[in-house]
Amino acid sequence: MKFSIHLHGFVLASVASAYWLPETLDGVKTCVVPKNETGPDDTPNIVKTTVECGDHSRVIFEKGLTYSLWTPLQLKNLSNVEFVFNGNMSLPDNVSYVESVVADTSIYPGRWINFQGTNVTLTGSNDSQEGWFIGHGELWWPGGAVNSVNKGRPHFFSIKVDYLRARCLKVWKPVAWVFSMGGSYVWMTDTLIDARSDDGFPFNTDGIDMSASHSLIDGFTIYNGDDLINVSPPTTNVTVRNMYSSGGHGVAVSCASGAGGDYLFENAVVEDSLMGARFKGALGTTCDLRNVAWRNFTIRNTSYPIHFIENYVDQEKGLPPGRNVSLAAYATNFTWENFVGQTGESLRDGSCISDPCWSATLGDSTDKGVYLLCADADHCKDFHFNNIYLKAYGGRPAEMECTGLNGVTGMGVACTNSTIVMS
Repeated sequence: MKFSIHLHGFVLASVASAYWLPETLDGVKTCVVPKNETGPDDTPNIVKTTVECGDHSRVIFEKGLTYSLWTPLQLKNLSNVEFVFNGNMSLPDNVSYVESVVADTSIYPGRWINFQGTNVTLTGSNDSQEGWFIGHGELWWPGGAVNSVNKGRPHFFSIKVDYLRARCLKVWKPVAWVFSMGGSYVWMTDTLIDARSDDGFPFNTDGIDMSASHSLIDGFTIYNGDDLINVSPPTTNVTVRNMYSSGGHGVAVSCASGAGGDYLFENAVVEDSLMGARFKGALGTTCDLRNVAWRNFTIRNTSYPIHFIENYVDQEKGLPPGRNVSLAAYATNFTWENFVGQTGESLRDGSCISDPCWSATLGDSTDKGVYLLCADADHCKDFHFNNIYLKAYGGRPAEMECTGLNGVTGMGVACTNSTIVMS
């Protein structure tokens, strides 16, 4: 039996059995993780149960229980294992304690929950009260600007799996970065991340930092304060579709070094956000990125619906000394297709803690829906804009900002620096 994942420009064919789907198999060993009855930390029991259950197994977290991860969870060398999250998983609700753990490299590997192996399935719950990964970000966010540079914040997940099947995962109030996705052949569906904040901005609550090639993300809902996803070289062959994003910084691609491409982002609603379809090339570095498309986007109340820049600088780090600012990314065969919506009332959000704001862009205005700031014509080739229907916040047709950096003219891209007229 085979299935096919249709990606940008080609087909990824894979044998279904390469993904660990225990419900289709006989003789799978099942183990239930017990709660720790003598202390607050359930991590040792999780590790012990997983090791004892072994390969070709299903590890179940019981419904109605919340498992507390007072120490980071590391599950390595997994092979043909499913984890079924019928119960909840919670990080500690003590900020100073978590900061102390993050500072201790002997127990903190860079992420709080770590999966590594081959043929792993992560199955969440369809019950709205069960199967949550709880981060307690609401305890951190009131710190405001101080929180944005707090090195004691935990990254949530590291998943380095070849042939990962992840379904119905739900994350509640992550402190910051959620999924770091490595390995290859990821098939992730129906994911929910809720990082809405009533007190303070949820800095750096990125949904997915994607470095897993040959992968499909299908069905992703996120309320947060940063990118829904960021994909970058050397990653290749990634499709992300059927997305909803609120409050964030867009569906993003970045390029700082190496080569990659074949990324497709389609069927998205982005609202009440800072960015929509986003590209950020790191200033003073170079890379090669090809075949990227954003299509079928509905944009509402979003400051920068289409935002392509090659002079991105991290506001917390600034431009490194001696950086050669003449270097930029090479972007080839980029497409923006079927966009409809309106810009936002403001050009900033709660992440703006510098003056000028980190997101300030040449010529920015609530009248503009498309920004294309490229080093020169050699760095931006074969760009396509089709069926772009964007309005300015006041209801007028949105305008464009299309500029070669450092005074370069003759970009070779069909844009007018005036009203958007594309078909």
